[in-house]
Amino acid sequence: MSKASLVSNAKENIDLVLAPIKGGDAITEAGILELVAASQYTDLHVQKANIKNAVAELNDVLKPLQAGNTGREIRYQILERRDATVTISLDSDAMTATAEITTALGGKHLSAKAILNAAQESGVKKGFIKEELVALAQKAAKEPAGTVVSNEIALGKMPIDGQDARIKHLVQSAQARILKPKKREDGSVDMRDLGDIICVKVGDPLVQKVPLSQGKRGYKVTAEPLEPTPGNDIEMKCGEGTELSPKNGNILISKKVGLPKVIENGMEVDEVYKIKNVDVSTGHIIFEGSVIIDGDVSEGMKVSATGDITIGGFVESAILKAGGDITISGGIIGRKQDLETRQVTEVQMSVNINTKGNIYAKHCQYAEIYCDGDVRIENQLMHSIVDIGGKLWVGSEEKADGKLIGGFIKAVSSVHAGIVGATAGSNTLIHFERKLSALKEQLDDVESRLKSDSDKTNELKSATTKLKALPKDKANPEMLTKVVATYQFHAKRMGELLLEKQALEQTIQDYMASVFVEATEKLYHGVELTIGDHSDRSKREYGPSKIQFKDRKIHIEPIVHS
Repeated sequence: MSKASLVSNAKENIDLVLAPIKGGDAITEAGILELVAASQYTDLHVQKANIKNAVAELNDVLKPLQAGNTGREIRYQILERRDATVTISLDSDAMTATAEITTALGGKHLSAKAILNAAQESGVKKGFIKEELVALAQKAAKEPAGTVVSNEIALGKMPIDGQDARIKHLVQSAQARILKPKKREDGSVDMRDLGDIICVKVGDPLVQKVPLSQGKRGYKVTAEPLEPTPGNDIEMKCGEGTELSPKNGNILISKKVGLPKVIENGMEVDEVYKIKNVDVSTGHIIFEGSVIIDGDVSEGMKVSATGDITIGGFVESAILKAGGDITISGGIIGRKQDLETRQVTEVQMSVNINTKGNIYAKHCQYAEIYCDGDVRIENQLMHSIVDIGGKLWVGSEEKADGKLIGGFIKAVSSVHAGIVGATAGSNTLIHFERKLSALKEQLDDVESRLKSDSDKTNELKSATTKLKALPKDKANPEMLTKVVATYQFHAKRMGELLLEKQALEQTIQDYMASVFVEATEKLYHGVELTIGDHSDRSKREYGPSKIQFKDRKIHIEPIVHS
């Protein structure tokens, strides 16, 4: 029978050597594959076409032979050593390069350096991950022959956008100082000791502008740069009493001794009048600038300032008027008043506070407050008349957890407290009318102008009809042209006013739907909310609740904490 053997050739590949002998079992392709599988060359690439050719040639040689005769030797390379190969691919935005390795078939494995070289030849220039190159090479060397393994070997870097320019405050404002008083060595705080930190001297740095940054460039794995978006710039504002430092144009310094006050993108310095207490011994305080009072404002006293008023103690049955913020470290205490049985307009509170800015105090009772900004009472607001241009917040800075008990509250945006109302059922009246009144005045004005134009339009229309009806000998074309033009002018303005009216009506509806009262812990009975012509009163005790206007009705809905 014919014999088959596997022999290494000069290229270290493997040849199939067939010795044809007539007779015996035939040699087949399957038999040769079994011979390969039983050999030491199983990792090599099998060239099946050559096996097929070898078997075909063997059969041709055997055909003319007599039984037992030997034919010429047949030799074909059927097993080939193949080195590992690598293919490099880039994702669509060239931010990632991946190497795919087909492991060696009896040939050489790829080193990390070889993978790197292949990647570079494919256009990958940057972002190589050395550890991944080494790990991939090691993995490919361990995997079975002909296995495909892949991994990311290079990563691009996204650009880092620049930071916006920002304003850094170098001194505390009076309110910041009071809200976070300096601690003593024993850990306690002296709320009355405002300290020199509030006042600045000539030349003191107030604000520093931290310039925008350009950001950092990124890159694709092809080394194509990716440009960052620079930060946005801001203009530092020199408020009253400040100027740019001659040594550093990004620093704002004080031009005078005074009280630093934060403004948008800058700071201003008010002239400061500083006093320990305000009582009969000092008299009333009326000052063009800001006033700092370390202690209390006693009963019957008046303090008026065009700037801020900062008080380290209490305000007791006194009058305060400010053009800026009013900050009171202690409380606001007035004489008890009966608000339940009297009209609000008849009540004269012993404490009267009026400011164009914001108001902060620890607690407040029996006071009348009017301000254009926000009011924050930290602990408790009781039986007071409050009219504010922003929101009322009763509680800590982080959470509205204080008590709002009784009184008459007018707000523009919202009212927040932990507890609203009282178990005794004290009337707590909350109105959102300041802004609504202003909007309705605008609407009345538009309607008045609309009526005026409508009347004029009707008159002009009638005049036009009469002029057109005149006989030709009495017609006045110039007059007709003028009347028609005037009619068209008022008709056009009517259209504009109608649109303005519709927009105002929508603004009123949107505003009414936006305002609300929030009780984060409890809402008692006797709390009345009025929004425009709509009013409703709580008739029982509720848990955390929100009162607001929607669907033409006042609703009390539970607050669900997630």
